Amino acid sequence: MRHRTRLRPHSSGCRASRGQSMVELALTLPVLLLLLLGTIDMGRVFLDYIQLRSAVREGAGYGARLPDDTAGINLRVAEAGVPAGTTTAIVKSGVCTSTAGKPDGICTITVTATHTFTPVTTSFLQSWFGMDPVTMRVSASMRVLQ
Repeated sequence: MRHRTRLRPHSSGCRASRGQSMVELALTLPVLLLLLLGTIDMGRVFLDYIQLRSAVREGAGYGARLPDDTAGINLRVAEAGVPAGTTTAIVKSGVCTSTAGKPDGICTITVTATHTFTPVTTSFLQSWFGMDPVTMRVSASMRVLQ
């Protein structure tokens, strides 16, 4: 006695469709992950730039009140939350003489912060596309208060 087996009409088509989906996912997943990492890196660059800009404004504001206190200006910039590895430069222009702690002339103080940002995707893409770390330089100038 023979048993008849019923075949489902779409059973083989469903299996092939699942295999096709896996192949498509395997081909597109690296591109999607690269886009995701690039988006995260762009957000990190923007956040670091905003932190640098805020820090140099804070340092320049402090320097406008006390232009001779370079250690205090550097400390104020560091306390404002700059990323690690940031260097700060302070430049005074104009006549910055002071008598009894009060400035006598017209003086401008400029605080510049420089930070080298290394994206997450650089190590992966540097060999293919030659991407290098990004150097950000932000400065703020204020006139010394008299």
